Amino acid sequence: MTPALRATVLAVAVAAVGALEAARPSAAAAPRLAVTTVHRIAAPRGVLATSGGWPYCEQVRALAQRLRYTLVCGRYALDGYTGPGLRGRRHVDWGNPGYLAELAADIAREHRRAGGRLVVVGVSYSGFGVATLVAHHPELAPDQLVVVDSYLDLVTRRRRLPDTHETAREIDQEAGTIVASLRQRSAGAAGLGAAVRAGTRITVVWSISEHERRLFHGATCGIDASARTMQRVAERLRRPVAVWVTRTRHGVNLWRYGARILGGRPPGTRFVLRPHRPIPPAAVCP
Repeated sequence: MTPALRATVLAVAVAAVGALEAARPSAAAAPRLAVTTVHRIAAPRGVLATSGGWPYCEQVRALAQRLRYTLVCGRYALDGYTGPGLRGRRHVDWGNPGYLAELAADIAREHRRAGGRLVVVGVSYSGFGVATLVAHHPELAPDQLVVVDSYLDLVTRRRRLPDTHETAREIDQEAGTIVASLRQRSAGAAGLGAAVRAGTRITVVWSISEHERRLFHGATCGIDASARTMQRVAERLRRPVAVWVTRTRHGVNLWRYGARILGGRPPGTRFVLRPHRPIPPAAVCP
């Protein structure tokens, strides 16, 4: 083999090894935070996505099948609540930015594959989960964001809990105790307003029943749970926004009326939140 030919062969071999190493995942690469499960159907009308792990995925599976949506479910990698009896292993994301970025990319990828509408839905914790997802990634631009019996402000959620409560410990473990950090992980008006400008219709429904108020100490129905943030969205958009308020038990709004909500006919009383105007007292828990 001539020196020139030997040099050529060596160059090709080095290039091949380089290409192989580039295609192979780096051993030092950070592990994924989002565990995404996709339940596909034939000829879907679009994608319905949720977050919060196994129990919240199960709560919307029938709805997705009934309305013929491919279902995309996100679970935080540290979350061990993957079946009945495992509640003690729960560790949800509480607005973790790395998790949200990965889940947003996974949902967008599946939406490109399936086509059609993109609807992001959540109830209770998963309502907060999908609201933070869209607020932090308004470029996802779903056709509709649905938040049911939940909250948009993590600071308020934590303040309504005694330090010994299991959910308080979850929040502290994942998000810390600094108010600025909790605020940053919330579904803020700036991000939600940007999503609306990108074409997202936001549907927020909550209950002010006695059951709801007692169960969460007002953290899902108080004035700072969702109403204040949605009013700030109205201020950013410079126009009123509507919310819907019921008196049903926690979760029933989605379980019973999910198809109606996605169809643009939410249950309950419609309240209009206007920029720089008082929030109607009847819309929130006292």
